[in-house]
Amino acid sequence: MQWFDYRLMWDPGRWGKIRKLHVPVDQIWIPDILLYNNADGEPHITIMSDAIVYYNGLVVWKPPSIYKSFCSIDIEYFPYDTQTCRMKFGGWTYNGFLLDVRQLPTTGCEVVNKADDEGEFQFLGRGMDLSGYYPSLEWDLMELNSARHEKIYAGCCGQDFYIDITFKIEIRRKTLFYTVNLMIPCMMFAILTSIVFYVPPIEHKMTFSISILVTLTVFYLILIDLVPPTSLVIPLIGKYLLFTMFLVSISIMLSVISLNFYRRDGSSFPMPHWMKVVFIHTLPKYICIKTADEDDGSDRGSSISDIGPFMDSRRPSPFFITVNERQLNGRLSELKKKGMHPDLIRNMIQNVEFIAEYFSSLKKEDKISEDWSYVANVIDRIFLIIFSIMNVVGTWVILLNSPAMFDNRKPLAINSVARPLSGDTFEHFINENFTQIAWWASTIQNSTAELSDNELCPIMYQ
Repeated sequence: MQWFDYRLMWDPGRWGKIRKLHVPVDQIWIPDILLYNNADGEPHITIMSDAIVYYNGLVVWKPPSIYKSFCSIDIEYFPYDTQTCRMKFGGWTYNGFLLDVRQLPTTGCEVVNKADDEGEFQFLGRGMDLSGYYPSLEWDLMELNSARHEKIYAGCCGQDFYIDITFKIEIRRKTLFYTVNLMIPCMMFAILTSIVFYVPPIEHKMTFSISILVTLTVFYLILIDLVPPTSLVIPLIGKYLLFTMFLVSISIMLSVISLNFYRRDGSSFPMPHWMKVVFIHTLPKYICIKTADEDDGSDRGSSISDIGPFMDSRRPSPFFITVNERQLNGRLSELKKKGMHPDLIRNMIQNVEFIAEYFSSLKKEDKISEDWSYVANVIDRIFLIIFSIMNVVGTWVILLNSPAMFDNRKPLAINSVARPLSGDTFEHFINENFTQIAWWASTIQNSTAELSDNELCPIMYQ
């Protein structure tokens, strides 16, 4: 802070050519400029360092201080978020007629007049001297400007107006840490959700699905400690994690259905005709699955003449001979002549027919069970394709929703140190023709000689 105090002017020729004094600030007048939106600690300066008083009445005071201000944090796009904070400084007891607070241009950006919904204000594109700024490891400094407001409070203070200097600080989060430790694990969980349907529909499939859900739940509990707590919006990483948990939960339910189809018995659950047409004859050729073999003998009769073809599909047996009706009657006549009773022969034929029908029905049931298993594999392949598409589309939709993904701006350029943070900076510039404007012009020229116009005042040239 610097100001002119007419009561502290003297003639160096009359006082031993003394051009400046170091005076404790508790012995001179100082402006009561405070941080209005102070959050913690003292809003005023607590370290009372000496002020430098020059013979022409110029007082320069550079006290060290740490400020903590309130800032509304928007975590909607966390961890790809950009935060905007403001620090509002102004006089505490003096109005604008008594204390005229103005910005100190330190970068070559001119103070320009602008207007918004609240009225006109004086805008400075580079609001602070960043020569002593130490870059943060978590944030990039994208914008830092200042605005001088003159506000009249209607119905309160008559024509008195009050001046404040508001510094707007825009910072962008560096995303490497959160991408490696949050986003990539979430993507891996999403991929594992799709791989669930690549596991054969057996009991281990459910174990794998539930393990993913438990792991994701534990990861979500760890994430809570990393995300700033708020109930206003759901952060971007939270949306993505909830999306992944939703996919895992749905995959568990679908795995139960698939396992149920795989374990169905043909004797208890006959397959509907439409399901056989859709999942066995139609869909497999579109999802790269080999078509199931047709059943050649699905509708066999129970006559003795069908025993032979039935047995042909198995190992040949010498006890079953294929005969026609004429040969059968002739054989029965021969057996009757040899003394075998016809009823005995008829019972033997019925027993053979019963055995043939039993094996035929058993084969049909096995074929239906195989069809259910085949349908389960087809359903798994369908959901594997659907979940893979959902993972890719959902990931891109959620991540591309963040404006920071398209923010290609570079952080503010930090100019080289042109003068110390403390100490005497006016000694070599004060003479009989000294003016404050001339000193600032000389300082700006020295501190910005190696920077381009875009680096000097990015806001002005955007």
